[in-house]
Amino acid sequence: MEPHPSEIRRSRHREEARRAILDATEAIMLEDGVEQFSIRKLATRCGFTAPTIYHYFRDKDGLIDALLEERFSRLLQRVRRVALGPDPVANVREHARAFLRFGRGNPAFYQLMMRGPRGGKERTVRAAEQAREIMSGPLQALHAEGRLHTDDLEAAQQSMWAVLHGLISLEIAIPSHPWSKNVSEVALDAMLRGIVRPSSEKGPPR
Repeated sequence: MEPHPSEIRRSRHREEARRAILDATEAIMLEDGVEQFSIRKLATRCGFTAPTIYHYFRDKDGLIDALLEERFSRLLQRVRRVALGPDPVANVREHARAFLRFGRGNPAFYQLMMRGPRGGKERTVRAAEQAREIMSGPLQALHAEGRLHTDDLEAAQQSMWAVLHGLISLEIAIPSHPWSKNVSEVALDAMLRGIVRPSSEKGPPR
């Protein structure tokens, strides 16, 4: 049985209201930080009353959790759509490209994501953990095959993240700079050469 038109309209209105509240939350947190965020500021910004906001989100923590989960779910979807092949090096590159596209396409959230808790509540976001686990898979495979230049897998993963973060952050911070269209690929090439041994030089399995 198809839903009644009035039910469709109500559902659409709820989704639009929820999205407007989340967008306003993101904007305020980016401007003022998590610690200075308040429902009063949010109500003024988005035009919905506090009771309406609490109707959609149980409290301030619930609202922030919903924002992080919703935004990180977008990253998770991108990572899951990456077509993986038999070569873990190529898979590392494809995951890196997906992460770069996400960061460039969501600059406001990326800046918020990089700020961290800064004295606020530590939050575990399931979508973020899942995306991180998927992206770490190819490097773990290379480590298991003895193809990393270092025995420190965590250092290799953090180095990759640092390169990706640097690329995105610079483009967000200085958008007017004439960035080369090849800068990402050159940086990825340099990173992979520094972390991964050629297959002919792989060490013993880990």
